[in-house]
Amino acid sequence: MPVPAIEGYEFGPYRIDTGERLLHRGDQLIPLPPKVMETLLVLVRNAGRMVDKSDLMKAVWPDTFVEEGALTRNISLLRKTLEDTGDVAAYIATIPKRGYRFIAPVRTVAVEPFAAAEPAQRRPPRRTSAARWIAVAAVFLVAALAGVAKYVMGDGVIRPGRAMAAPATALAVLPFRNLDKDASQDYFADGMTQALITGLANIRTLRIVSLASEAGGQRDTAAWNAILRDQAVSRVLEGTILRSGRRIRIDARLMDPRTRTVHWANSYERDVEDVLALESTVAEAIASEIQVSITAEDKERLRPRRPPKPGALDAYLRGRYFWNRRTEAGLRRAAQYFDQAIAADPTYAPAYAGLADSYSVLGSVGTDGMPPREAMPRAKSAAVKAIELDPTLAEGHISLAYVLLSYDWDLPGAAREFSRALALNPNSATAHHWYSHYFMAAGDLGKATAEMDQAIQLEPLSPSINIGVGWCLYYARQYDRAVEQYRSVAETDPSLPLAHQTLGMAYQQKGMYAEAIEEFKRAAAFSGNNPASVAGLASVYASAGKHSEAMRELAGLEEMSRTRYVPAFYFATIHYAMGDLSKTFAWGWKALGERSDYLMYLRVEPRAGKLSGNPEFIRAMAALHR
Repeated sequence: MPVPAIEGYEFGPYRIDTGERLLHRGDQLIPLPPKVMETLLVLVRNAGRMVDKSDLMKAVWPDTFVEEGALTRNISLLRKTLEDTGDVAAYIATIPKRGYRFIAPVRTVAVEPFAAAEPAQRRPPRRTSAARWIAVAAVFLVAALAGVAKYVMGDGVIRPGRAMAAPATALAVLPFRNLDKDASQDYFADGMTQALITGLANIRTLRIVSLASEAGGQRDTAAWNAILRDQAVSRVLEGTILRSGRRIRIDARLMDPRTRTVHWANSYERDVEDVLALESTVAEAIASEIQVSITAEDKERLRPRRPPKPGALDAYLRGRYFWNRRTEAGLRRAAQYFDQAIAADPTYAPAYAGLADSYSVLGSVGTDGMPPREAMPRAKSAAVKAIELDPTLAEGHISLAYVLLSYDWDLPGAAREFSRALALNPNSATAHHWYSHYFMAAGDLGKATAEMDQAIQLEPLSPSINIGVGWCLYYARQYDRAVEQYRSVAETDPSLPLAHQTLGMAYQQKGMYAEAIEEFKRAAAFSGNNPASVAGLASVYASAGKHSEAMRELAGLEEMSRTRYVPAFYFATIHYAMGDLSKTFAWGWKALGERSDYLMYLRVEPRAGKLSGNPEFIRAMAALHR
């Protein structure tokens, strides 16, 4: 079916596909984070004219307050990507104290639309960095499809084991596109995509593959095509969403990923508060089209839930949009929206689960937004309330399981809640992802790998799950493979601090200190010097014998702790790298008192291996697991 070409731009050797938000150089796809791409588009569309800094920030972050440093980092990354780092600007000129101007000639061109699969006679596309990421994930995906998804740990190598049964029919869901020119409505399209995925997940004979990334917005055709081939997807669901006041229109299409033939299409127009009823309607229509059976139990799960009161759904979708960013600022904003949803409808269980997830991640090592003793009790209270309001809501059980694991250190309780969540929704990538971390904490890396494998089958483009794959390899001491995995994530999203931080940790374990230092510096730059990145940099300086540099970073972390929460665990890791066991254990006991969640992984943490016979370490582990 022919699809009309859309507008694009060319400058120098580069080409922008505005519909897919992709940058190309020749036949090479150049991955850019969504907000960096938005920055480039604003500049290109105003080529030859100065764009004021404040106007540029409003265009890129229309509903979010950000510091000017975020814009500066975007411009810096664009210049590096475009190789515009000489003394004389080739593409982006800075107007001191005012703004930026795109100075290269820009041509408007027609761009061919996305095709779900390459025709058989055509030459396959070059593997981009995004496709390399998918190729790494495909190692796990192919293993699952071949019936070897469970892994066992023997001599320190992760190996295939028992076969895993999987639904025969795989359905991929692409992000529904927001047709509103107002980008601030992207959260609604992202939320509706997730709602449809949740509805489809209720059909147990379907395997749902989400092609939406956590951050949303960025459309990566090369990565999508790789997944569609690797996972033998039989159908693809895509569509558009247009919102006008309290009415929304959803157009959905079900297609063959190879021929692009449309097998089913329908349009729906509803009030905003009625839209969740579409989950069951669309799910049943798709099940009928692709001839999968729906059991009586499936139909019961597909029964539309009571719609929330006015305002609650919109606030909830905004909350999930910001939660998916997984940044401290995003999580705080998410908590505010979930509170608004609860105020609008105190009986809306998903809002409590969202609030629990926001506080639990804020209280976790890596985010460090709140002390665990402040954040986690709030998270647990909200999770319990979600389950009380709706015991069949898988998200509530996932939220509670995470708190039981990370704060209560209640492994049996966490296992029960994860099992309950997966019984309710076996297609929940988050449940499999966090259940994998449960098995890491329990010291069973075989089962941890199997759960992470299932998570990545369900959400192959998730940065956090791809990093989770790396954690399994890191804890298994398979550092070469961990480096490869973390590097692929960093290449796909160069501005993601955690990708650089975990890559630095793997390099450090390999003794590649120069490379580790560079990665921790990148993590610090992209995170605004968050405590985790600074602590990692201090630790690797100490491991490399650079004592003065380590002391400098340690002093900076101590100064930082005067104005914000810095986990005691970080100070313990720095002093351990310095070889000072007395201070290591002094800070370690403080971390135990804070109930720092990373302590749960000391059974498998490579850095803790040398302490296994230390009497004080044995006492600490006993206190942790009693």
